[in-house]
Order: sequence, then C-alpha cells, then structure tokens
Amino acid sequence: MHKAFIRAGRNRSNASGARGPCLTVLAAVCLGFLTVATPALAQTATARDAVTGRSIEATLTIAPAPAQLAAVESLVRARLDEAGDTRSLALGPATRLALEVPAAARVEAAGYRTLYTVLRPSADNRGWTFLLEPVDRPRSAPTEAGDRLLITGWVHDAASGRPLEGARISSDRGAAETRSDRNGAYSLTLPALRDGPDGRSVVTLRAEMPGYAPWSKRDLFPATGRASVPIALGAGPPASPSHRQLMGDPIWPSAEPGSRLAASTPLDRADQPPASVTVGFGDAACSVSCCTGQCGHSCVMPLETYVRRGIGDEWIASWAHDALAAGAVAYRSYGAWHVINPPAHGAYDLCSSACCQVNDPDTFPATDEAADVTAGLMLMRQQAVFRSEYSAQNNCLQGELSCVNPDLSCGDGFAGSPATGWPCLADPVGQGEACFGHGRGMSQWGNHFWTQETPARHWKWQLDHYYNDSGDGSGLRTAVISQVLSIESVALPPGPVVPGGTLTIDLTAANLAAEDHEHVLIGASLRRGSDPFVDDPANDRLVELASGVSATSRPFSLPPDLPAGDYALWLALWLDVDRDGAVTGVDLVQELVVIDAAVVVGGTVFRDRFEP
Repeated sequence: MHKAFIRAGRNRSNASGARGPCLTVLAAVCLGFLTVATPALAQTATARDAVTGRSIEATLTIAPAPAQLAAVESLVRARLDEAGDTRSLALGPATRLALEVPAAARVEAAGYRTLYTVLRPSADNRGWTFLLEPVDRPRSAPTEAGDRLLITGWVHDAASGRPLEGARISSDRGAAETRSDRNGAYSLTLPALRDGPDGRSVVTLRAEMPGYAPWSKRDLFPATGRASVPIALGAGPPASPSHRQLMGDPIWPSAEPGSRLAASTPLDRADQPPASVTVGFGDAACSVSCCTGQCGHSCVMPLETYVRRGIGDEWIASWAHDALAAGAVAYRSYGAWHVINPPAHGAYDLCSSACCQVNDPDTFPATDEAADVTAGLMLMRQQAVFRSEYSAQNNCLQGELSCVNPDLSCGDGFAGSPATGWPCLADPVGQGEACFGHGRGMSQWGNHFWTQETPARHWKWQLDHYYNDSGDGSGLRTAVISQVLSIESVALPPGPVVPGGTLTIDLTAANLAAEDHEHVLIGASLRRGSDPFVDDPANDRLVELASGVSATSRPFSLPPDLPAGDYALWLALWLDVDRDGAVTGVDLVQELVVIDAAVVVGGTVFRDRFEP
C-alpha cells in the first residue's frame, strides 16, 4: 500500500485557525435553547419531498451552535456528536418550533437522504421547511419527448403539503388540459412550440381547484422535451414572470454583499461544498419567491437540489449542455459562498428572487444533467469559494435593455466592468449585442453563443474564459474550478511485473459532492527516469465514484517490449468534460499523484525465472 505520494495536480486548500466550535459562545447560548413559543418567535418546522413538494414524516435533531457555523456536513455532524444537550422532535405538517438560538440540525426520514444544516432564528422568520431528496431519485432523463412538450408535476396544498386530487391544469397553448390524480400527479402534453430563435417558448401554465385561488405561472420552456413543475395551491401565484431573462427591468445583485457574520469555524477543506442552502421564500411550500428582507419563510435544501431548481430560472433550458453546465458551476458557487459567509440578518443564506439568484420548484432534464455532471464543483479564488457573479449579456455596448454596468469603457466586443474589479475581456461572440445586466463575471448569452461556434466551446473552457481570462486574468477575474475528486490511497501488487502482462492498480478515491459522479476517467502512465511516458489509453475507462470515499481499480496493460527497471506511476482522476469516454486535453483533471519507484519491471521471462 502506497500512502506517501507526490500530489502533482491541484493542492488541497486548508483553512487555518482552530477547528472546533466556539465553546465560549456555546456556553452563553445553551440557556433557553428551546422555549415556549413567544409571539415574536412563533415558528413552525416541516419536512417535504424535494421532488413532489408533499409533506413527509421526519425527525429533527438539534443542538446549540455558533451562528457562524457553516452548513458543512462534517462540521454539523461534529457539533451534534459532541453536544450534551441534543434534542429531537417529530416533524408533522406544521410542528411548532420555538428556537431562540442558532442550532446545528439533522433531518432524517425513511427513504430520504439525511439533511444537515444550521438554523438561525429571526423575529422575521415564520419557520423552516426542509426539502429532503429521495434516496432513489432518478438521474437525468432523456430530454426528448418527441415533437411535443410534456409538462409533469404534482399538485399539493401549500400549507399542509397534502396532495390534491382533481385540480384542473391547462395552458395558454391550445385546448389541452388535464387533472391531477389521487396522488396529486398530473401530465400535460402540448404540441411543439418554437417561438424563440433558440428553441424556447414562453408558456403560461394554469391550475384551478374549488376552494383555492387560481394559480398561474408564466415562464420559459423548451420547445420540445420535458419539464417538471410542482404546483402549490393556496400560497398565491409565483412571481410572474419568474425567469430573470423574461423580466423587462430585472433586479441585479449588487457587487458588495453587505454586512455578514465572521466565520468562527474554518472548513477542513476550503473546497468542501456545503451540505445545504437555506433560501428565503414567501411561503412554506418554497414556491413564492421574494427579495432579501421580504422573505418570511426559510427553506432548507441540499446544495445540489438548490442548483437543479435554479439553473432553469437563470439560464434557458433549451440551450446546449455546455452552456448549462458552465451555468451550474457558477450558480452553485454563488450560492455556496453565501452559505459559508452567512448574512447578518440571520434567517436565510440568500433570497429566491432576482435580487439574489432565482430559485423555484420547476426543473428540466437538461438542467438536471448539467447539475449532475458538475456536482460539487465550485469556483475558487485565493483559496476560498468565489462569489461567482454573472449577468445576461456582458458586452460593453449600451442599448435598450436593462444595463446597470457602471463602466462600459471596455467597448463593443469586450466584457468587463473595471470600476467594480472586473477587467476587460475580449469576448467577440457578444459583439453588437446590447449590455443586459451588471457586466460582472460570466456572460450567460455568451455561454450560449460560444456553444454555437465552430468548434463549440465546452463548459470548462467557458468557465476558464470568463473567470480567469484563460489563465491571464487579473483582479476578480482570477478564479479556478475547484477539486471535488481526490485520490486517498493507491495499492499495487508486490514484486516485479512481467512485460506483456497486466498490472492492476487499486485505489480509494474521495468524492466531496453529495451526488455520485458517473463520468470519471482514471488515467495512468509509467515512466522510467526521464524516458518517454508509457501510456495505456485503452484502459482509461469510465468509472462511477459514489459520494464519499469508495474503492475502485484500473488495469494497466504492459507493453511486451517494456525494458526492465524501476518505474514511477502517474495516476490521475479526470472528469470527462467532452463525454467521449477517453482522456483528452478537454477533460478536467481533478488530481494527479506521482509515486516514485512504484513498479518494478523484471525483464523477459523464461519459464520460472527472470532473465536480467
């Protein structure tokens, strides 16, 4: 077993400082941990299925914690394990929870993944909804549904989470309609819709049921394919339109995030994705978006659930995979930064409207896939998660669209906002396009335009282009993609190996993402001294790495004429960016380790002995 090896790829970023919770703070807050609810703290807590929105039975376990504790699974677990005053309670549709101090929390339910988070009570917060992911959540389904648009979802009561049967679902596109079944499920088929130049359409979806106010949602949908739209009746309609690209004068987040709490519990690894995000909503069903300071409810969801719910509200689901995957990394990193740097107002990490990042329950197979293939990946700058800003069109040309870039000095054909720390970047795909947004970070329409070029630019290239100027960046344009996969140990067979034989490389690997990675390549090479590398591309095969630490292996076929000697092993984990099943320069290396004198080649074999 080789435990000591040289890491030649990305270095792990370890934050400095004490690791444990702030005991002096804990001692001060333990008094009055759970109390009788007062009018100012009349909070409720409920658990819901993250896919359907329906209420589920769950158990909430909490322990007092510093407000600055980051919602990272290892930190929350440690606090719950060491706490001497942990409390548990069963969650129903609206369980009363009088929480007066911050708490580390674990939410568990049969058939669902455990959720870890930090609860920060506020006088303005009416309660928490915990969105739990089913253990057997299906991976991204095919995006095609024939020459039609298939909209599916579940109808439920916003307050109780109870499924509603008999709700009438229709749209503004023809006479097609359907009704929800006894489980609240519905399926509405529309003919192919091709209003937009990029295979998209604006559709208004409607729901009606006796005893409830009519519900409607006007949003962007792909012309064909599938969409999942859960419907919560009784909470009021979602913001209309909810997609930022449809807003005539959208609100764009400011460059300065404002007053925030100082972190007192550094992460074990700076690139560790948070376990969950707490998002401000206007209702317990997590369906009515709101701006910071106007959100009365906190919805806690896994980080990857947050990304899947949000990409289609900021990017356009009919765009190419690489545009959506670049967006997934930016969306995830922006949200994660707000989790690790919690706001001073306390109740939630960020809001659900265009004031922050738009987030609502609808999802699409294409955006699900973009989230899955980039699971856990964020942008890092100065060994910390980066607040990765983006806007619709960053070309520095004033037009008739909503442009709030204070500095268009870069000129047409360039992106940037030097006055806010984003240097000029040559971005020819935007030339002639009017500025739309604040001009900072990545250009969303640039994402789309780059996938239409010949050759099309993949998502890794786009992130490097917009956030690092392809390695030549300065100012805020100096962020890199994080490391989510790492090699923990390597084991090789003892003794010499024979030319022409097969060497089996066993390794354990860590996946920091909460989701499995299905598109991982294990690359390996041998090298004797300064000789040319000995490669084995035929065995650079795809493997799936589960979330957490898992074991896997890779065969290496030795050439029959391989000279005898001591060889170093070069071993790397790659994410298959171009999805061709082979290691190429397009792919994203996650970690490279070099083990000196790892393999001894013994020479030509004659019967039962080695010939030197």
